[in-house]
Amino acid sequence: MKLKNLMLGFISVLCVLCFITGCSKEESDENNKEKVKANCSVVECMKKIEVTNTVEEINDIIGFESTIDAMIGSDPVWKFDSKNWISFKNFGNNDITIQATIDKESLKNDNIKLPLSSELQTDLNNGSFTYEEFVKKVGGEGTLTSISKGSRNYTWVDKTGQRLSATFNNESGKCTVASYR
Repeated sequence: MKLKNLMLGFISVLCVLCFITGCSKEESDENNKEKVKANCSVVECMKKIEVTNTVEEINDIIGFESTIDAMIGSDPVWKFDSKNWISFKNFGNNDITIQATIDKESLKNDNIKLPLSSELQTDLNNGSFTYEEFVKKVGGEGTLTSISKGSRNYTWVDKTGQRLSATFNNESGKCTVASYR
């Protein structure tokens, strides 16, 4: 019985030590990760980037060189951190899309009042709306999340985390696609 209690005590101490050292190593690794020094936030960089920019020009705008991340694809990526990055996709024949992945928590806006899906569908069916008209309707600016030769995509996130993305045609200025997530 005494041996059994001694073994249980030893196992308990061993488990506590493993837990403590495991956590502190993880925290240490997290704290030692190199922080990326960019010229601008992912949101601000997207406002400065044009679809006609080369990868080298985007490197200069952002302030660091792109990398290739096999988890995301084989295209250049600028990783600001684990939740925010910009990717450059070249589909050939000058068909380029520059897309930002942005942590939706950082985009939450208490002033945004997203319309009902049925209301949005009615607006799209009745000739659509421009970005400016939509900003007035929802109560705030969207965040530019994608640019291409033919369109720009913006995302709005309300205070509950509901997200709406809308794509606006560069030529007509009208919304062509809108979707909730």
